[in-house]
Amino acid sequence: MESVAPERQRSSLDSPDSPTSPQSQGSLSGPGSSSALVLLPDTEPQDPYDLGSDEDESDDERDSQLEIQRLPIPPLGSALVFLYLLSPYLRLGALYITDGTEPISLWHGLLTLIFASSLSAFCRHLWFMLARYLRKFTLEDILIEAFVRGRGQGRQHSFARNSIVCAIALFRVLLVAMYFQDSVNSVLQLVPEDMQSFAHPYIPAFLAFFVLVLSVSDTVAAKPVIYASALSVVSYVAWLIVVSHAHATGTFQSITSRPQQGVLWNMYSSIVFACTTTLTVPLSASLAGSLVAWPAKQHRARRFKLLNASSAALAMFLMLPLVVFASLRVINVNGRTSVISPGVLVPIFRTMTLSLAIPSAVVSSPMPRLSHIGRYTPVNPVRFIFVLSAVLLSIASPSVANIIRDLTLVLACSGTFLLPALTHITIHYFRRPLAIVLPQASQSVHASPRASVSGPRSVSRPSLDPLLQRKERYLQRRRLGKRLLWDAGIWLILIPVCTCAVIWAVGCLIGKW
Repeated sequence: MESVAPERQRSSLDSPDSPTSPQSQGSLSGPGSSSALVLLPDTEPQDPYDLGSDEDESDDERDSQLEIQRLPIPPLGSALVFLYLLSPYLRLGALYITDGTEPISLWHGLLTLIFASSLSAFCRHLWFMLARYLRKFTLEDILIEAFVRGRGQGRQHSFARNSIVCAIALFRVLLVAMYFQDSVNSVLQLVPEDMQSFAHPYIPAFLAFFVLVLSVSDTVAAKPVIYASALSVVSYVAWLIVVSHAHATGTFQSITSRPQQGVLWNMYSSIVFACTTTLTVPLSASLAGSLVAWPAKQHRARRFKLLNASSAALAMFLMLPLVVFASLRVINVNGRTSVISPGVLVPIFRTMTLSLAIPSAVVSSPMPRLSHIGRYTPVNPVRFIFVLSAVLLSIASPSVANIIRDLTLVLACSGTFLLPALTHITIHYFRRPLAIVLPQASQSVHASPRASVSGPRSVSRPSLDPLLQRKERYLQRRRLGKRLLWDAGIWLILIPVCTCAVIWAVGCLIGKW
């Protein structure tokens, strides 16, 4: 019986160039040999959610070493990945929870927070699995693989990539504009009323200069961006402590109204917006790049799952008091809505939280660098235009600001919850599954350096072997079995929730409710 295995899974003993191969020592495998072929069972523990666990470890390590230079984010340690997974939760969405004036039920608020944070962690893991399944490092590559027909770098792929990059850049500009606007409003609380009109133009300019200084780096792995993100989280914790103390001591200031944030904004949408995240795909690739020396790649998957779950749980714990305070706001004051008195520390820590979160959002945004101009300027001119656009949008009229807030909320929730579900369904239900042991003819030469040595016959022979076809079907069924839990979560929870949210948003926009 002749045993046939894929070229990429053959050891050095099967190589024609090996001195101990069957071709060089015919007595080991010749017709008169009494040696038997022993099939050893696969005893290596398999990760139940690892979609690539059936591939050879040595090839995976070699591919990781070769592709490490293509990572959008240089390899980061677990602590830094945890920081960038946690920090998006503790920004404007969490700060908005205490800004509402309408009544909110405590149980409804807690259920919304738990459900939204759980769905956020679920969708992050979907991006992680899609990135490992397709072996892609960026969101643009995953979306092109899912929604663009054909392969290669044709005009259609270039148009799709540019469209995705423009959509991401638009969302980041709108988000940074909201950060700028809220930071300016917080600083203005410390300025006397008769000087606010004079100071209003200078505060955005100073914040923009501060952000540009911290955004000189080209990657979030730079120390200025890391320190800014860490200080943003620390500032949020300090703001939360001050807010908690204000509620505990009863230092409130009764008001009758708050500026409208938009048609779609309320207490529950603020909680959902706080659970929206970005950078999941490049962060998972960056973590894998930092762990290429680990003996088993299952450890990398488990490490990202642990970081993902722990960051979502910690963020939910840090936002939990805000939901409680929002429910007590209406209960403790007889029929009147109240908020925390501004004081001094609350606007300072709020401004620090938002302004220090802007550099990571700016640096991580996809933008071209003009090489013929960038050599003479310390800051990328495109990045300067990015920050300038955000500052100009932040000082827009209230009606334009409401449109910006609503559009940002729609883009953030769609990119966090709806887009991974649609991408997962498109790839696994409308695309041909990627081969596990039957390499495609177009990828066989690139997948194994020894494929060119064996000649063209080895490229087509594995796809015709019945044993390999049987093993391929078995591994595809096992891969489908591992994916059933995630498919059930998408079809039974994520898709219905997103559908109801879209119907509610459309109804709010047309004024039905």
